[in-house]
Amino acid sequence: MKRREVIILGLLLMGSIIAIFLPDIKPLQHIIGPTQLLKEVNKEGRYISTDDIAKMIMEKDPSLLLIDVRSPKEYKKYTLEGAINIPIDKIMDKANKDYFDQDVYTTVLFSNGSSLADQAWLRLRSYDYKGNKVMKGGLNEWYKTILNPQKPADDILTAKLEKQYLFRKGAQIYFTGATPVAGATAKKSKPAATGKPIVKHKKKEVTGGCG
Repeated sequence: MKRREVIILGLLLMGSIIAIFLPDIKPLQHIIGPTQLLKEVNKEGRYISTDDIAKMIMEKDPSLLLIDVRSPKEYKKYTLEGAINIPIDKIMDKANKDYFDQDVYTTVLFSNGSSLADQAWLRLRSYDYKGNKVMKGGLNEWYKTILNPQKPADDILTAKLEKQYLFRKGAQIYFTGATPVAGATAKKSKPAATGKPIVKHKKKEVTGGCG
């Protein structure tokens, strides 16, 4: 068994043990088994890039719901624009269910790297919560690609990479207030969001009928 699979199965086992002590969550018949989870974990589709997140924030996309799963202390120090804080040990609380079990928003989990957000995603998916994503690389990747993008070397620079770099430079200006002028003073980072967005309940599916 590959090291990656061993780690994943370990996380799944840990999540199963923790789940025993969690109150009032989805009925047991909805729990996703380890085999199915392992298949989904190996799919890149559960990730969303920092570039895509930056674009959605800049365009003020109303469908984006950012969830910072780090501690309140880390959240207050720095977070993404518009993000709300639900620490990983609180994500399965009944009061937070509507943030994750809905089909109105694109819910994106993030942490400093990817590991903590991955654990949160595993815990949610194991109880059949769908549609949640993880910001790949977390805030570390955000800093490297959006807040401090580096131009690719000339020998590997392609039209695609140049376009990506120009977008990231524009995003850097948007999020930090940086200017092309050397020595210019950047603005302070975006503060943590105040209050929580209203999360609409999942639409009820029509039951019965043909097909």
